[in-house]
Amino acid sequence: MTRRPMELFSNKLTTRIGTWNVRTLYQSGKCAQVTKEMDRYKIEILGLSEVRWNTSGMTNLNTGHTIIYSGNTKQNDPHEKGVGFLITKRSKTALLEWNPISPRIITARFNSRFQKTTLIQVYAPTNGADDCEKEDFYHSLQTTIEKVPKRDLLVLMGDLNAKVGSERKGWDREIGPHGIGKMNENGELFADFCATNNLVIGGTLFKHKNCHKVTWVSPAGNAENQIDHITISQRWRSSLQDVRVKRGADAASDHHLVIGSIKMKLLAQTKLVVKRRKFNVGKLKIPNTREEFQISLQNKFSAISDLDIEENDIDNALEQTKNVILETCEETLGYMQYKRKNWMSDNTWVKVEERRKAKEKVLNAITRQQKRQTQDLYREIDKEVKKNCKQDKRDYVEQLAQEAEIACSKGDIKSLYNTTKQLSGRRSNSSATVKDKNGNVLTKIEDQLKRWKDHFEEVLNRPSPTDPPTIEGRQVLNIKTGDITRTEVNAAIKQLKNGKAGGIDNIPP
Repeated sequence: MTRRPMELFSNKLTTRIGTWNVRTLYQSGKCAQVTKEMDRYKIEILGLSEVRWNTSGMTNLNTGHTIIYSGNTKQNDPHEKGVGFLITKRSKTALLEWNPISPRIITARFNSRFQKTTLIQVYAPTNGADDCEKEDFYHSLQTTIEKVPKRDLLVLMGDLNAKVGSERKGWDREIGPHGIGKMNENGELFADFCATNNLVIGGTLFKHKNCHKVTWVSPAGNAENQIDHITISQRWRSSLQDVRVKRGADAASDHHLVIGSIKMKLLAQTKLVVKRRKFNVGKLKIPNTREEFQISLQNKFSAISDLDIEENDIDNALEQTKNVILETCEETLGYMQYKRKNWMSDNTWVKVEERRKAKEKVLNAITRQQKRQTQDLYREIDKEVKKNCKQDKRDYVEQLAQEAEIACSKGDIKSLYNTTKQLSGRRSNSSATVKDKNGNVLTKIEDQLKRWKDHFEEVLNRPSPTDPPTIEGRQVLNIKTGDITRTEVNAAIKQLKNGKAGGIDNIPP
């Protein structure tokens, strides 16, 4: 057991967070593409809008990242809306709790050296949506913010569909001097909301070119708006170093990636971490390795069989026996090497890179003709990327099916089980939300662990039956339960050295 403290944010280093409307993750290869862009821009926590995954839960990706998401409540609901957080391994160790509020709101709280930090990712209704839908959204968002501890560093980000513009009259503390465009109806609602909750809109605070502040471009390329925002609480305004759009990030979305730079200190929870490693017992099927393992085990047991073990020192004998077996396994078998398989081919990744370069040409086009030509090229490459992803998925499933057939023909049940589990499509590394007896979602990890403890105590600690069954013909085993002498211990060690089954419990009295 080792303690693994970690500093995610530092007062000397700037840590990046981001928000991005990716349009959908319910598409083959889309999640891997977003993760690659996240790593390329060195983002620790990335808020996602329009995830389009139903239900809510936490899933570990093949890349080592973790995504927590909140979508429609039922699995059979239309794949619409949805929000989530994509976090790195380092960020996950600082995660205290997360709460899926609705398909439009999700929160995550991280441990901090100074104060805890709460991030809220949202996907607001569009400007043309019904007033009732907008009121419900902001009412739910207000309720969520009121539950955040007052001393927390609060960051609200996401696709607000709100143009706040450059007019600051009445919102001098909430809107900076570097906004773009004109305020719309959603912008007024959002500005009033920020004023009520003492939030400042980060994208309007820093002086950048307009191309580095525009977050959405229409498919035709004739309209540009700043509707994705990163806001921070007023008292922590100095912690926000910069907010800027990264147009080079590409995931086939009409929204640009927005990155915020924050200087803070987040610490991992100081908890005990047990690293479990499995020995590669599959090597015992190889005759030479099996023979080498047996010889090495016999030699090591021969070395400890002559040791002078005191009477009643069974714990010492057991510890030495355990160490001998572990050392032999480590020397001859080694540990299992887990390699994460990426089912997307190199050719597909080449096409993804071509699409990213095509997006740069679209952004750098000057004339309308160049704009139209580059957009047509981008759409053509995007179709090839989607086609290649579907083909790679089919090839990957076919490869797993062949591996299952080979394992079945060889009688390798373990490999057959693992391959079949992959083919079934069930994600064993995902976890759904935990609820209490009243059906309320438990957001804190400590509360979830306590709920599991209470559940198993109720299931396993049942009262004894009032009318126990009578079982006839029971055989009483002749097992010695008294004191064990040194002679009996040495006899048990010799049995283990000779590879005989049994042990101390099977020594005749």
